[in-house]
Amino acid sequence: MLAQNRKELRLRNRQMQDDLKMAREIQLTMLPQQYPAFPSIENPRHSAFQFTHRYLPTGTVGGDFFTVSALSETEAAVFICDVAGHGVRSALVTAMIRALVEELKPSAANPDQFMNKLNRDLHAILRHTGTPLLTTAFYMVADCRHSKLRFCNAGHPKPLLIRREAGEVLPLVNASGKSQPALGLFPEAVYQTTESPLKCNDLVMLFTDGLYEVQNAAGELYSQGMLVTGIQQRLKEPAPRLFDDLLAEIKAYSQGTGFTDDVCLVGMEVG
Repeated sequence: MLAQNRKELRLRNRQMQDDLKMAREIQLTMLPQQYPAFPSIENPRHSAFQFTHRYLPTGTVGGDFFTVSALSETEAAVFICDVAGHGVRSALVTAMIRALVEELKPSAANPDQFMNKLNRDLHAILRHTGTPLLTTAFYMVADCRHSKLRFCNAGHPKPLLIRREAGEVLPLVNASGKSQPALGLFPEAVYQTTESPLKCNDLVMLFTDGLYEVQNAAGELYSQGMLVTGIQQRLKEPAPRLFDDLLAEIKAYSQGTGFTDDVCLVGMEVG
């Protein structure tokens, strides 16, 4: 009987691993496989916006998710979110958010409307589970015709606006100066749109907190200040190399521990 039980456990474990592997493959296909060009008839190399991403789940499936889409010939929308944890529950919530984001395309040009509706819809779904998961998100619309950025932040780490010409690395801060709550917690929460100018050769860098929540052997965190310094030292690098160098620096800082949470990096360069 003991041998039979062990055999059944091995079979169940193998089936579970196969299911998780398939779930991982499906989750990866949910991420952008190619990026739109602006305008769409242009060669992607000559697009007004160039996109780059790095996605590093720490488990078989992860809780980070992002999308890049074209709203018009001159407007690009970028959404990034981070569901607490990096297991099956988190992955299921990211799948729900992806479906909700698709349904919200009619409101996509207005970050405040988009985020308010997403928050209410997600709350309506999660309240039945009894254990809502902390979900942070950032949504932005980049307009190359008017050279500006419109965005909403729902408790997410502040993206960085890297002004290469001026040699500056600036956090994208809400106009009110106050943080807005994570998604799905308060159905009455009201999100507001903030605007920021965009300049040629700027880089907007979005990320999840797994990027800098890394400790060295002494238990010291790789801080957001260190992240900004690391970027400033590489201001002139193209986004793909900058991202790879940053990830290598943070991994080296961890002294072998590596990332303990999912990492998602998304960059938008302005041409």
